[in-house]
Amino acid sequence: MDFNGKDLFEQLKENGVEVSEEQKRTIENRLNSILSYEPRIGVFGKTGVGKSSLCNALFGKDVCPISDVEACTRDKKEVLVSISSGSKGIKLVDVPGVGESSDRDKEYADMYAHLLPQLDVVLWVIKGDDRAFSSDEKFYHNIVKPHIEQGKPFFFVLNQVDKIEPFRQWNNEKHEPGAEQFVNISNKQKYVTDVFKVPSSKVIPVSALEKYNLTKLVDEIVYALPKEKKVTVYSKVNKEFQSEATGEHVKKSFGEVVSDVVGSVVTVAKFIWKLIKPIPFPHFPW
Repeated sequence: MDFNGKDLFEQLKENGVEVSEEQKRTIENRLNSILSYEPRIGVFGKTGVGKSSLCNALFGKDVCPISDVEACTRDKKEVLVSISSGSKGIKLVDVPGVGESSDRDKEYADMYAHLLPQLDVVLWVIKGDDRAFSSDEKFYHNIVKPHIEQGKPFFFVLNQVDKIEPFRQWNNEKHEPGAEQFVNISNKQKYVTDVFKVPSSKVIPVSALEKYNLTKLVDEIVYALPKEKKVTVYSKVNKEFQSEATGEHVKKSFGEVVSDVVGSVVTVAKFIWKLIKPIPFPHFPW
């Protein structure tokens, strides 16, 4: 996405704000820098929870290797998705899962601690029908929690909830749980919030395979991000999971970013900016 400030500068001029050519270049450069930012999303969790499948569903591409036989991600790797014709994308940091062995977990603890400050969002994936969270608890409380307390956007993703009993109730036609299964999914969500001592809004039940509740996950991620990072994340997720309401929220947030940038470059604009409507947006791809 490139920001073309032509309409913006015309509106400013119509409202009595003179912007020099140098100021125009400064504004466009700052906004283009924001729009070209490549967010880094960390996908954490122990092996077999469907991390790669979740990434593939969210971004509509085979961005991570999938294997049902063995752990397919032994080393940290950065996967750039939604890249074509030189455009920017999102960097998914697909890290090794915890719980393989005590030796590996010690090795991974340093990796996690090093990576966390570099990430814009952390998704900790948990298997919906898993009952043992000891390794997840240890890593969360000792390594992750201090960063979360400093404001790092973080979510537990309760994946593969279609396998929660009674799994035969799953409605294949509507891709949603049956009544009793829905209750059990809600109970599992509450259990995870209690175990990790986080708000229920930070635990999102989904099924990557069934594409269940992925729009909700996208919504929560976007709302948790700083306003200058919302647009790049939202524009790169699978359009199937882009809600209209969140799209409007992103546009409004980017309007505020435009306002902030202009106000920082052209001082007088701070005093009249609220009078300028509508705020022009770049051409978004949704």
